[in-house]
Amino acid sequence: MNILIGISWPFANGDLHIGHAASSLPGDVIARYHRLKGNNVVLVSGSDCHGTPIDVKALQEKKPAKEIVDICHENFSKDFKDLGFSFDLYNRTDDPYHKDFVKEQFKKYYDYGYLYEKEEEQLYCEHCNLFLADRYIIGICPKCGADIKGDECEKCGSLLGINNVKETKCAICGNPTSIKKTKNLYFSLSKFQDSLRDLVNLNKYNWRENAVLFTERYLNEGVPDRCASRSLNWGIDIPIKGYEDKKIYGWFENVWGYVTASKKYCEQNNLNWENFWKQDKDNKIYLVHAKDNIPFHTVIFPSLLLGTKENYKLPDKIVSDEYITIEGEKLSKSKGNYISIRDLLERFPADAIRYYFSVNDPAKRDFNFTWNDFINSINGELLGKWGNFINRTLLFVNKSFDGNLKDSIVEKEIEEKIKVLFEEVGCNIDNGDVKEGINKIFDFISFANKYFDEKQPWVLAKTDINKCNNVLFNCVNIIFNVNTLLKPYLPFSCEKVEKYLNNKVSNWEYKTISNILLSKDIKPLYERYDKSKISEEVELLNQNKK
Repeated sequence: MNILIGISWPFANGDLHIGHAASSLPGDVIARYHRLKGNNVVLVSGSDCHGTPIDVKALQEKKPAKEIVDICHENFSKDFKDLGFSFDLYNRTDDPYHKDFVKEQFKKYYDYGYLYEKEEEQLYCEHCNLFLADRYIIGICPKCGADIKGDECEKCGSLLGINNVKETKCAICGNPTSIKKTKNLYFSLSKFQDSLRDLVNLNKYNWRENAVLFTERYLNEGVPDRCASRSLNWGIDIPIKGYEDKKIYGWFENVWGYVTASKKYCEQNNLNWENFWKQDKDNKIYLVHAKDNIPFHTVIFPSLLLGTKENYKLPDKIVSDEYITIEGEKLSKSKGNYISIRDLLERFPADAIRYYFSVNDPAKRDFNFTWNDFINSINGELLGKWGNFINRTLLFVNKSFDGNLKDSIVEKEIEEKIKVLFEEVGCNIDNGDVKEGINKIFDFISFANKYFDEKQPWVLAKTDINKCNNVLFNCVNIIFNVNTLLKPYLPFSCEKVEKYLNNKVSNWEYKTISNILLSKDIKPLYERYDKSKISEEVELLNQNKK
């Protein structure tokens, strides 16, 4: 089977933070699982390099926009790599390959009549001398009265026309906006209303519930046509006469990155990209992102795919996380209440981070990150359960059997439990329910620790060496198979365990390993952190708040 997984493209205007880690990580877990299943997998993402924020930052810092996005892209690439993301291609939207493809699609939409010209009054900042993109407008939601930024209300979830926002001001300088006439090209999203309704109804049990509910709300309100051109200095040129002074709006072109990145990768590796993107090709498409990106993946992107008239398959799985708060407060870069992925990686191993955000994946409700929970999860679960079981088992085998166990038989109960785990956890990951999967694995690890305690191999070593061998044979086989189950989640740790066992994981299935001869170099997988680390990290976070 051909599996395409697209992880949301972070905007190249700052640091990657723990919100990006939490919402993106399910995509990597899914990709690693499907590779173990033997499926053909393409995992893509990239840096979103265009838009008004970059234009503004370039002006403020008196730097070329490309210099700003180059730095961000390099940092993003390193952060994702160090966190263990197994991208087949991590691309960027200012890649000429992407830009040429997008311009080609834009021209097709114009020729098909999906793009139409509209003269309109647009919000303008006289102080900044700038037509204001939606995200640089602040105001009041006309539906619930909340303060908002841009055209989406976080409080009530409404996707608004920017002209409907009340009491608008420039988010850059705070001055009230004025209105100037300009002409733009609009994309006829409204023409796809019925097709989108069919898409949602077809996928009610394949998409996350928040994606279904959000999309149904937009459809019930009526999907508005959306402006596809913008007055920007930095972006993709519009290939339409009369629009040489404007760029293609970011919402239109960045979602195409899923196609261009995978298409580019396939062409570089002699694969047929259409096997991943076209209908009737034995394929499955996952789109992985945070809640605020739902409309772009369930309304806009499907409409763009339909508008090509080129037999594109629409997304099968929408894996859309809820939000993350930090120590009970909203994650906010501007207020300093955020933790960058780089800061976290400099102080903690990648698998500890991956474990925490997998076991706490905000699939159904917002999740509150606290340093107390983070440190305790490493000490009590990752080290206390899994690391402890590996350490006590393998060190005992090396001490009492010189690392060499005679072949025996895995107890039927243990074998059956593990086989059921492979089936259930595999279904969880395939459905995007990574939290449920890892929780089931750690429930079994608790059973494994109980088994070790009840069998008391330290006693059997003195009273019945053959029984002791058999118990440890079971424990080592538990370790091998649990290591396989955890490989999509904890790739770095699992690689170490493979070396300890002198046995490499090759596929997603139960296996009894024999001729056990362990490495002599067994070290603890994880570090235990002193409780003082919690207060240190909380204090550091508070110091960074503005």
